[in-house]
Amino acid sequence: MVDNLRKKIFSLWKMIRQYPVFRRRGLPIESLDLVADFAVTRAAFVAQKTMFGYVKTRMGIAYPEMFRDDLINTSLKLAIMHHYSACLSDLTIYVFSILSSKYNLSDKDCERKALQTFRLGLTQNLDPKIELFNIDSACDAFTKRISGLKWISPFDAFTLFKESPSSLTRWAPIADEYKARDKEIAENSVAFAWIEVRKDFLTRLNINT
Repeated sequence: MVDNLRKKIFSLWKMIRQYPVFRRRGLPIESLDLVADFAVTRAAFVAQKTMFGYVKTRMGIAYPEMFRDDLINTSLKLAIMHHYSACLSDLTIYVFSILSSKYNLSDKDCERKALQTFRLGLTQNLDPKIELFNIDSACDAFTKRISGLKWISPFDAFTLFKESPSSLTRWAPIADEYKARDKEIAENSVAFAWIEVRKDFLTRLNINT
Protein backbone atom coordinates (compact mmCIF):
# COMPACT_ATOMS: atom_id res chain seq x y z
CA MET A 1 0.00 0.00 0.00
CA VAL A 2 2.87 2.37 0.84
CA ASP A 3 4.54 1.76 -2.52
CA ASN A 4 1.25 2.37 -4.30
CA LEU A 5 0.80 5.64 -2.41
CA ARG A 6 4.31 6.73 -3.35
CA LYS A 7 3.61 6.01 -7.01
CA LYS A 8 0.45 8.11 -6.90
CA ILE A 9 2.25 11.00 -5.18
CA PHE A 10 5.07 10.82 -7.75
CA SER A 11 2.53 10.77 -10.58
CA LEU A 12 0.78 13.86 -9.21
CA TRP A 13 4.13 15.58 -8.67
CA LYS A 14 5.04 15.00 -12.31
CA MET A 15 1.70 16.55 -13.28
CA ILE A 16 2.46 19.60 -11.13
CA ARG A 17 5.93 19.96 -12.63
CA GLN A 18 4.56 20.06 -16.18
CA TYR A 19 3.38 23.61 -15.52
CA PRO A 20 6.33 25.78 -16.53
CA VAL A 21 6.34 28.02 -13.47
CA PHE A 22 8.15 31.22 -14.26
CA ARG A 23 11.56 31.17 -12.54
CA ARG A 24 13.19 34.22 -14.08
CA ARG A 25 11.58 36.73 -11.80
CA GLY A 26 13.30 40.07 -11.85
CA LEU A 27 14.40 39.99 -15.49
CA PRO A 28 12.96 42.66 -17.81
CA ILE A 29 10.09 41.75 -20.12
CA GLU A 30 11.42 43.22 -23.34
CA SER A 31 9.41 41.57 -26.12
CA LEU A 32 5.94 40.32 -27.00
CA ASP A 33 7.21 36.75 -26.73
CA LEU A 34 8.28 37.40 -23.14
CA VAL A 35 4.88 38.97 -22.43
CA ALA A 36 3.23 35.78 -23.65
CA ASP A 37 5.65 33.68 -21.60
CA PHE A 38 4.83 35.71 -18.51
CA ALA A 39 1.09 35.20 -18.98
CA VAL A 40 1.42 31.45 -19.65
CA THR A 41 3.69 30.71 -16.70
CA ARG A 42 2.32 33.07 -14.06
CA ALA A 43 -1.23 31.91 -14.77
CA ALA A 44 0.01 28.35 -14.19
CA PHE A 45 1.56 29.37 -10.89
CA VAL A 46 -1.62 31.04 -9.63
CA ALA A 47 -3.79 28.14 -10.79
CA GLN A 48 -1.63 25.58 -8.99
CA LYS A 49 -1.21 27.60 -5.83
CA THR A 50 -4.86 28.44 -5.33
CA MET A 51 -6.36 25.09 -6.35
CA PHE A 52 -3.96 22.96 -4.32
CA GLY A 53 -4.13 25.39 -1.42
CA TYR A 54 -7.91 25.28 -1.31
CA VAL A 55 -8.21 21.51 -1.70
CA LYS A 56 -5.54 20.84 0.91
CA THR A 57 -7.09 23.28 3.38
CA ARG A 58 -10.59 21.87 2.97
CA MET A 59 -9.47 18.24 3.25
CA GLY A 60 -7.27 18.90 6.26
CA ILE A 61 -5.64 15.80 7.73
CA ALA A 62 -7.53 13.67 5.18
CA TYR A 63 -5.53 15.32 2.36
CA PRO A 64 -3.16 12.32 1.88
CA GLU A 65 -6.18 10.13 1.19
CA MET A 66 -6.69 11.86 -2.14
CA PHE A 67 -3.49 10.25 -3.40
CA ARG A 68 -5.04 6.83 -2.85
CA ASP A 69 -8.13 7.59 -4.88
CA ASP A 70 -7.78 7.46 -8.67
CA LEU A 71 -11.08 9.28 -9.17
CA ILE A 72 -10.00 12.20 -6.98
CA ASN A 73 -6.64 12.35 -8.75
CA THR A 74 -8.33 12.51 -12.14
CA SER A 75 -10.84 15.08 -10.91
CA LEU A 76 -8.07 17.24 -9.48
CA LYS A 77 -6.09 17.21 -12.71
CA LEU A 78 -9.16 18.21 -14.68
CA ALA A 79 -10.03 20.90 -12.13
CA ILE A 80 -6.55 22.41 -12.36
CA MET A 81 -6.73 22.53 -16.14
CA HIS A 82 -10.09 24.29 -16.14
CA HIS A 83 -8.88 26.68 -13.45
CA TYR A 84 -5.70 27.32 -15.40
CA SER A 85 -7.75 28.15 -18.48
CA ALA A 86 -9.69 30.77 -16.50
CA CYS A 87 -6.51 32.17 -14.94
CA LEU A 88 -4.82 32.39 -18.33
CA SER A 89 -7.89 34.07 -19.83
CA ASP A 90 -7.87 36.82 -17.19
CA LEU A 91 -4.13 37.42 -17.19
CA THR A 92 -3.80 37.40 -20.98
CA ILE A 93 -6.44 40.10 -21.32
CA TYR A 94 -4.75 42.13 -18.60
CA VAL A 95 -1.23 42.06 -20.06
CA PHE A 96 -2.33 42.96 -23.58
CA SER A 97 -4.59 45.72 -22.27
CA ILE A 98 -1.52 47.19 -20.60
CA LEU A 99 0.43 46.89 -23.85
CA SER A 100 -2.37 48.60 -25.73
CA SER A 101 -2.37 51.62 -23.45
CA LYS A 102 1.38 51.82 -22.82
CA TYR A 103 2.76 50.97 -26.25
CA ASN A 104 -0.19 51.77 -28.55
CA LEU A 105 -0.62 48.17 -29.65
CA SER A 106 -3.65 48.08 -31.93
CA ASP A 107 -6.86 46.22 -31.04
CA LYS A 108 -6.25 43.85 -33.95
CA ASP A 109 -2.72 43.03 -32.81
CA CYS A 110 -3.83 42.64 -29.19
CA GLU A 111 -6.56 40.21 -30.17
CA ARG A 112 -4.26 38.20 -32.42
CA LYS A 113 -1.47 37.94 -29.86
CA ALA A 114 -3.90 37.22 -27.03
CA LEU A 115 -5.38 34.28 -28.93
CA GLN A 116 -1.93 32.95 -29.73
CA THR A 117 -0.89 33.26 -26.10
CA PHE A 118 -4.02 31.56 -24.81
CA ARG A 119 -3.72 28.58 -27.13
CA LEU A 120 0.01 28.30 -26.45
CA GLY A 121 -0.58 28.11 -22.71
CA LEU A 122 -3.26 25.45 -22.97
CA THR A 123 -1.21 23.39 -25.40
CA GLN A 124 1.91 23.51 -23.24
CA ASN A 125 0.11 22.61 -20.03
CA LEU A 126 -2.50 20.06 -21.05
CA ASP A 127 -1.83 16.53 -19.82
CA PRO A 128 -2.68 14.21 -22.76
CA LYS A 129 -4.43 11.92 -20.29
CA ILE A 130 -7.05 14.58 -19.51
CA GLU A 131 -9.58 13.65 -22.16
CA LEU A 132 -12.45 15.77 -20.82
CA PHE A 133 -10.71 19.10 -21.46
CA ASN A 134 -11.05 20.42 -25.00
CA ILE A 135 -8.59 23.08 -26.09
CA ASP A 136 -10.63 24.15 -29.11
CA SER A 137 -13.74 24.70 -26.98
CA ALA A 138 -11.74 26.73 -24.47
CA CYS A 139 -10.24 28.82 -27.28
CA ASP A 140 -13.69 29.40 -28.78
CA ALA A 141 -14.94 30.68 -25.41
CA PHE A 142 -11.91 32.96 -25.09
CA THR A 143 -12.42 34.26 -28.62
CA LYS A 144 -16.00 35.21 -27.76
CA ARG A 145 -14.84 36.92 -24.59
CA ILE A 146 -12.37 39.19 -26.38
CA SER A 147 -14.38 39.73 -29.56
CA GLY A 148 -14.81 43.46 -30.09
CA LEU A 149 -12.90 44.28 -26.92
CA LYS A 150 -11.53 47.82 -26.77
CA TRP A 151 -8.15 46.98 -25.34
CA ILE A 152 -7.06 50.52 -24.62
CA SER A 153 -10.19 51.37 -22.63
CA PRO A 154 -9.69 52.17 -18.93
CA PHE A 155 -10.40 49.18 -16.72
CA ASP A 156 -10.46 48.17 -13.08
CA ALA A 157 -8.06 45.30 -12.49
CA PHE A 158 -10.20 43.56 -9.90
CA THR A 159 -13.17 43.67 -12.27
CA LEU A 160 -11.14 42.41 -15.22
CA PHE A 161 -9.99 39.33 -13.29
CA LYS A 162 -13.50 37.90 -13.11
CA GLU A 163 -13.20 34.37 -14.52
CA SER A 164 -10.44 32.93 -12.34
CA PRO A 165 -11.91 33.50 -8.85
CA SER A 166 -15.21 31.80 -9.67
CA SER A 167 -13.50 28.93 -11.49
CA LEU A 168 -11.78 27.84 -8.26
CA THR A 169 -15.00 26.98 -6.47
CA ARG A 170 -16.65 25.81 -9.65
CA TRP A 171 -14.08 23.16 -10.48
CA ALA A 172 -12.49 22.19 -7.16
CA PRO A 173 -13.25 18.52 -6.36
CA ILE A 174 -14.98 19.48 -3.13
CA ALA A 175 -18.59 18.86 -2.08
CA ASP A 176 -20.95 21.65 -3.16
CA GLU A 177 -22.11 22.30 0.40
CA TYR A 178 -18.56 23.12 1.46
CA LYS A 179 -17.86 25.22 -1.62
CA ALA A 180 -20.95 27.29 -0.86
CA ARG A 181 -19.57 28.04 2.61
CA ASP A 182 -16.07 28.73 1.30
CA LYS A 183 -17.03 30.79 -1.74
CA GLU A 184 -16.03 34.26 -0.53
CA ILE A 185 -12.77 33.25 1.14
CA ALA A 186 -11.73 30.87 -1.66
CA GLU A 187 -12.45 33.32 -4.44
CA ASN A 188 -10.70 36.14 -2.60
CA SER A 189 -7.59 33.96 -2.40
CA VAL A 190 -7.44 34.03 -6.19
CA ALA A 191 -8.21 37.74 -6.48
CA PHE A 192 -5.48 38.61 -3.99
CA ALA A 193 -2.96 36.30 -5.67
CA TRP A 194 -3.15 38.46 -8.78
CA ILE A 195 -2.04 41.62 -6.96
CA GLU A 196 1.61 40.57 -6.78
CA VAL A 197 1.50 39.21 -10.34
CA ARG A 198 0.25 42.53 -11.72
CA LYS A 199 2.83 44.45 -9.72
CA ASP A 200 5.59 42.17 -11.00
CA PHE A 201 4.46 42.60 -14.61
CA LEU A 202 4.32 46.39 -14.44
CA THR A 203 7.71 46.58 -12.74
CA ARG A 204 9.45 44.38 -15.29
CA LEU A 205 7.73 45.51 -18.49
CA ASN A 206 10.25 47.34 -20.63
CA ILE A 207 9.66 46.81 -24.35
CA ASN A 208 11.91 48.84 -26.59
CA THR A 209 9.84 50.62 -29.25
